[in-house]
Amino acid sequence: MIPEIKYKQYVIIPKRPKMSTGKIASQTAHATFLALEQTDKKLIEKWKVEGMCVIVLECKSTTQLFGIAKYLEQWKIPNHLYIDEGLTEVEMGTPTALATGILTENQFWMLSQLNLYK
Repeated sequence: MIPEIKYKQYVIIPKRPKMSTGKIASQTAHATFLALEQTDKKLIEKWKVEGMCVIVLECKSTTQLFGIAKYLEQWKIPNHLYIDEGLTEVEMGTPTALATGILTENQFWMLSQLNLYK
């Protein structure tokens, strides 16, 4: 039996601009770490005990990514929109990943319209 997950962190990656797998992994790491810095420490501990579930989702573009970030801000959800420095694959100032802090099961619906990253 699969245990019910009560705490998750989400990361949203835009399909455009196109990035390599390594670049996506790097941007995801940056965004998740910085979003966790804004998250209540008690929630982080509960998330750790439960197995540190991270779900990676996709959106169509950086424009949509900005919209999702604004949406999270309106709901007062800790998050971090990572903006790339432009040293390798994308132009400086390009948003490449958006991570939430830890969401509880009553907040999962907020991102339910997005698909898993492929």
